[in-house]
Amino acid sequence: MASQENQRPLRVFMWIVPRTNSTVFTKCMSFVDKVEVWMEPYMACNMNDTFYNPEWGKGVPAVEKLRTTMKEFMDKPEYQELMKQELEKVEKYPNVWPQEQFRYAWLKDQLEVDPDDKQLVFIKDQSCAIYDHMEYLPDVPTRHVFLIRHPRNVYPSLKQLFTNNTEFMQLPWDETNLIEQVPSMPIKDHFKIHRDLWKKIKNKLDPDVIVIDGHDLASRPEVILPKFFTELGIPYKESYLKWEADPELVYSSWRGTGQLIFTTSKTKATSRAVESTHFVPPKVPRGSFTADWKLTDELQECIDYSMPFYEEMYEQRLQ
Repeated sequence: MASQENQRPLRVFMWIVPRTNSTVFTKCMSFVDKVEVWMEPYMACNMNDTFYNPEWGKGVPAVEKLRTTMKEFMDKPEYQELMKQELEKVEKYPNVWPQEQFRYAWLKDQLEVDPDDKQLVFIKDQSCAIYDHMEYLPDVPTRHVFLIRHPRNVYPSLKQLFTNNTEFMQLPWDETNLIEQVPSMPIKDHFKIHRDLWKKIKNKLDPDVIVIDGHDLASRPEVILPKFFTELGIPYKESYLKWEADPELVYSSWRGTGQLIFTTSKTKATSRAVESTHFVPPKVPRGSFTADWKLTDELQECIDYSMPFYEEMYEQRLQ
């Protein structure tokens, strides 16, 4: 990235599928000099179009079941207390907005604003949230990185997230079908959409689009991270490999919704990343998962379907 004082801040989009070490990567990037960080703002827009839209999927059995399950969850006193804390923080922090604020057109305008005294705007988001809405990408210079991870790592971890992510929402592993449990997300198609978006952006927006495998990043951050910065033209510092644990630094700097920054960060799946101080090497080899997780039929279906898309991108990864 050029060092000219009057150059517009570079927008770097990190497109992800879930469970790819993306939140810890985002926290790492939060300590880069003169950076502004956004936490899944397009996904917030997508949620308003689907999950929070009372007309979306009306009468569809899987959607109605989801609404019933989530209403029971949201009526719990523990969740109500989380919501109270979230609203208090939304009022306290100027970098956070209520969920209902997030609409695609509004977000495009926000991302076109040049933040004061920043050289880099880093936006983490899910491919499925932008794929059908690319007209809402900001009309400014952008670079793009795609984070991937082996489907055998992703899908069992994703099922764990949706069945055992809080102390007050537990679902039985064997009886829960991940594809049916979350109809607001393209569970089986995550990798296909990711691959298709990668090709679309490579052909139309960023011919030098970057691919990083989350397993490589966690295993060898001292190798992958400097190469990533070099690809972007951003000065790299060895100090970027370690950062402060205090989650208050996340709350006061990441831009997005109260739900995605405050409430989600307290779940089992995300709290470790938010409170992290460095990349933690994976406990299992690439393509393996903990013995505690049984490979149910729908997980195998998702893995088998996703492997060709993952392997195509894996061949192009930063090494």
